[in-house]
Amino acid sequence: MHIPRRRQGQGLSINMTPMIDVTFLLIIFFLVSSHLAKQEKNMPLDLPLSRTGLPDGLDRQRATTTVQVLADGAYILAGSPVPLPVLQRAIAARHAETPGGLRLRIRTDRAVPYANIASLLKACSQSGIVDVVFAVREDKAANSVGPGAR
Repeated sequence: MHIPRRRQGQGLSINMTPMIDVTFLLIIFFLVSSHLAKQEKNMPLDLPLSRTGLPDGLDRQRATTTVQVLADGAYILAGSPVPLPVLQRAIAARHAETPGGLRLRIRTDRAVPYANIASLLKACSQSGIVDVVFAVREDKAANSVGPGAR
């Protein structure tokens, strides 16, 4: 068996093509996934008004899942409509696999009857989810009242 000898002055080289390919695939993956997350967050809903509340994003370390409730009462999870039993199983599974528990963010149209929200809250309770936040719009008319009006 003949063993090839390396000539002096020739160094070893690493083929960078596979690493560049993987890098571009990761960039494309993150661009697509961030676009889908923005699209879900920007679904046009007539959110309820609130006079008080906390700004969104106080705890970015927690995994947050958004459930949207449309005016007709349909539940939307990850951009697709799901019936309540399927939604309950999906959020229970996400809660179980998330270290520290899942935060559920509810975006609902203000025309949705409370019975639909109560069903969703009951599903959260049965799944063990205790961190539930609601997306609302600030009621600017209530905040523009003079200082002595309280």
